[in-house]
Amino acid sequence: MASGVVAGRFGAQADLPYERSVLANGLRVVTQAMPGSRSVALGLFVGVGSRREDEAHAGLSHLLEHLVFKGTRRYPDAGGLSEAVEGSGGRVNASTDRELTVYSARVPAEATARALEVVADLVLWPLLRRKDLLGEKPVIVDEIRMYVDSPVDHVFSLFDELLFGGHPLGREIAGTPRSVRRARHETLVAHWERWYRPPNIVLAAAGAIRHEEMLEAASRWFDEETGEPGPTHLPAPLEAPSPAPAGSVRVAFRRLSQGNLCIGMPGVARDHADRWALDLLGAVLGDGMSSRLFLELRERRSLTYDVSTFGAAYADCGTFGVHAGFDPDQAGALVAAILEQLERTVQEQVRPAELDRARAYSRGRLLLRMEETGSVAAWLGTGESLLPRILTVDEVIERLEAVTAEDLLRVARQYVRPDLARLAVLGPFRSRLRFERMLPR
Repeated sequence: MASGVVAGRFGAQADLPYERSVLANGLRVVTQAMPGSRSVALGLFVGVGSRREDEAHAGLSHLLEHLVFKGTRRYPDAGGLSEAVEGSGGRVNASTDRELTVYSARVPAEATARALEVVADLVLWPLLRRKDLLGEKPVIVDEIRMYVDSPVDHVFSLFDELLFGGHPLGREIAGTPRSVRRARHETLVAHWERWYRPPNIVLAAAGAIRHEEMLEAASRWFDEETGEPGPTHLPAPLEAPSPAPAGSVRVAFRRLSQGNLCIGMPGVARDHADRWALDLLGAVLGDGMSSRLFLELRERRSLTYDVSTFGAAYADCGTFGVHAGFDPDQAGALVAAILEQLERTVQEQVRPAELDRARAYSRGRLLLRMEETGSVAAWLGTGESLLPRILTVDEVIERLEAVTAEDLLRVARQYVRPDLARLAVLGPFRSRLRFERMLPR
């Protein structure tokens, strides 16, 4: 390792399950060894997503995520880097979200060096050729249309548009066909130059690894003749959204045999103290086949085949709600039944047995998920990128265990009251007034 590269190291000496170091250029490296694992999952987490885009450039982060796969310094031909990873029995992927873009790979342990080389090339040395941008635009337009054609997916986009309006959180992450077609090469390159810089990137890895090996690899990225990328500009403060008024309704007509709806309201930010109680309330209401919504709406009343709660937590806000697919003839009965269950959480405390079930369900899902190298790497990278510090699994479990029935009643009354609901509906419906009348005023 080059001298003076490591600016700080934390982890093992603090009895944490992971180790964390910061290179002199600001790149953060977080790893967790998993004894018994024979594979490695790793990713580069870039602190930018669709929330940093204005309307004219909607979808730019997602477009860039696609374009880097068309060619890099070591792998100039499309498909070359994928072949390099898949040829070792692994896989490489990428994803764009509201506040983060992730480039990841999972490989057998002996292919770790190759996987690191590939993800580093994607993020730090893409070619970003003009001809590749022209060729990729129609592919992304097709991807946008694919999501629009999926009612189960598209209704969530309609709900975000309803709740957040013209704010970036209310736009589709991939943008619109128009914004993608109008994207300029110079703008895309400038986006990469601004955000894809060491202080805005986290390298996270889990599995059959050693922290020192990750540090050495990351250090070499910036010791080569190509030189170290320039400094990161300090990001401007995030623009806070102004949610649509309670009682707002969005109806999108589609000739379908099934309707889909989201009834929801603003939630809390990812580091808000009420997050854990709201998560458990979601488990009580709509997580699993023993949840209230599933038992009442599907098993007892046959109003829906698919019903569940959903939620999202961002830097300064969030969402909470219920999704269901339904027979269009049952729309009124279904909305009334969902509101009835929301009202129940406001009026009465959750029974001890229900709270215990929700805790056990949430704890079990977390523990099972964290046996997978990919989930652990995602936990580390997301926590380091988006939270004040990475929470351990034990810390999260402790916070969930500390939630009381009184806490659930309090957060229900503050965030989940039926009079706070907004409603997005997709299906064979033309009248918004019909649904507006279903919501309390």
